[in-house]
Amino acid sequence: MTAFSQRLRILLVEDDNHIGRIVELALPELGIPYEFVTVLSAEEGLELWNQQPFDLLVADYNLRGMSGLKLIELLKERGVTAPMVMVTAYDTDHLRREARALGVSAYLSKPFFMDELVETVRGLVAQHNARAVNG
Repeated sequence: MTAFSQRLRILLVEDDNHIGRIVELALPELGIPYEFVTVLSAEEGLELWNQQPFDLLVADYNLRGMSGLKLIELLKERGVTAPMVMVTAYDTDHLRREARALGVSAYLSKPFFMDELVETVRGLVAQHNARAVNG
């Protein structure tokens, strides 16, 4: 991802449509051009990512089928370096350790404030861009 020469592509994997809609309504607060895609399953997210990679992933842990953590693991195995945010209502020390071991960029336990998510995304994008610019 380069420093916003084009729209930031964000993928949300969340099986609760209401949460997806709330996130969608909060994202204009980022203040940067972006494209937002939401899917209900990790499998669908992986398929879309394979078609055209995203710049940032926000994934719920507890999904039908494959977990959000498994999705992150598969993307990391494929060499994806985009920032990845794990959100979960099932916060445990074990899950936090697993997420950290996989290199999850940020971890938010539900419920969280939307401004917390926006600030997290903004910070991760800035860090990712700084690394891209500085090599």
